Amino acid sequence: MGTGREANIRVGTSEREQAVAALADHLANGRLDLTEYEQRVTAAAAARTRADLLTLFDDLPEPGPFVAAAVAVVPRADDPLLERPAPRRNTRGLAVFLGVAAVSTLVVVAVTATWWALAPLAVMALILVFAS
Repeated sequence: MGTGREANIRVGTSEREQAVAALADHLANGRLDLTEYEQRVTAAAAARTRADLLTLFDDLPEPGPFVAAAVAVVPRADDPLLERPAPRRNTRGLAVFLGVAAVSTLVVVAVTATWWALAPLAVMALILVFAS
């Protein structure tokens, strides 16, 4: 396990349950008899530290406690999310927004005579061209 410090770390319910599941696996594989299994499960339920749990597995091969199971997530072929089409762009809404912005810009330019304000119209035209 490593250092003595790690062995003194307290365990919780999930670690105790993991140890009991590993003991059940050893019982099913014939490495433990029923009496020994019951004794070790009782000790696992009363364990306070990792060292308490690890001593229950000193004479047993893997699986033991604190072994994280690797879970691979593989998408199923019948997954409806895989068959969904790609989302479409709302080009009509974009065109309406840019149209309103263009008209507003023209009104501001006409009223204030600030011709440099036409620059955003060029940017909006580029957006329309590349969005379609």
